[in-house]
Amino acid sequence: MGNTFGIIALIFGIIGLCCGWFLSFFGFAFPVVAIVCGAIGIKKDDSSGMAIAGLVLGSISVICIILVTVVLVAFINELLGAGYGFY
Repeated sequence: MGNTFGIIALIFGIIGLCCGWFLSFFGFAFPVVAIVCGAIGIKKDDSSGMAIAGLVLGSISVICIILVTVVLVAFINELLGAGYGFY
């Protein structure tokens, strides 16, 4: 079948890692596509190297986006003087 899913996973993993920080909610679309295509590529592609790389990049992107979102929400919460609770 070739490496179609691996290539797609790698491209979306790189895009998600680079642009996911700035796109906020829409930034989740790229890493999710990378994770899904990477998982499919591991099963169906002839060589799974690019699929694994896309899966790893997508996973790292999701973790980074979640961390950046938590830090940003905490910073905005602190700026507004609401303390540490989410009101």
